[in-house]
Amino acid sequence: MNPSVRPGSSADFFSAVLLLMFTGFLFHQSLLIHEDAKVSWAVSPALLPMFLASCLFICCMILLLRSQRGQNLAVLTTSVGANVKSWFCSNTSDWKRIVGGVVLLGVYIFALIPLFEFWLSSSLFLITLFFFLRAASVGKIALVTVAAVGGIIVLFNKIFNVTLP
Repeated sequence: MNPSVRPGSSADFFSAVLLLMFTGFLFHQSLLIHEDAKVSWAVSPALLPMFLASCLFICCMILLLRSQRGQNLAVLTTSVGANVKSWFCSNTSDWKRIVGGVVLLGVYIFALIPLFEFWLSSSLFLITLFFFLRAASVGKIALVTVAAVGGIIVLFNKIFNVTLP
């Protein structure tokens, strides 16, 4: 966001609100896991996610209360809006790279892995990601891709006898 934002202000408030929404999602998913398991809470596979979501909720509430201390809520939310707008409108912001990386990861998980063998889908993903991020030269990208995918195949498939997707 804006580097001039002081700690404990709108950036913390915005982060706390986003984390609270994520915490709500975690609670909902934990309850769904518990319903599917049809066992008591003491042995439920949802116990750990529910505990972690509870811890995250407590931390979010602390961050939210600290970020509001001594500030007007209307001014704080206006400041959040201005900071988010500046983040998306700034030419120096990396939001396009972040969103692009997340989209590429989604394509890898939901399209490439189900369609192709592990070595091909992972190689395509790494090459595309490196080119998208302009990480290195073509030779270095090829070398890192072959080394990473080959290393994973040798380690998991040959040494540990784990079947790769």
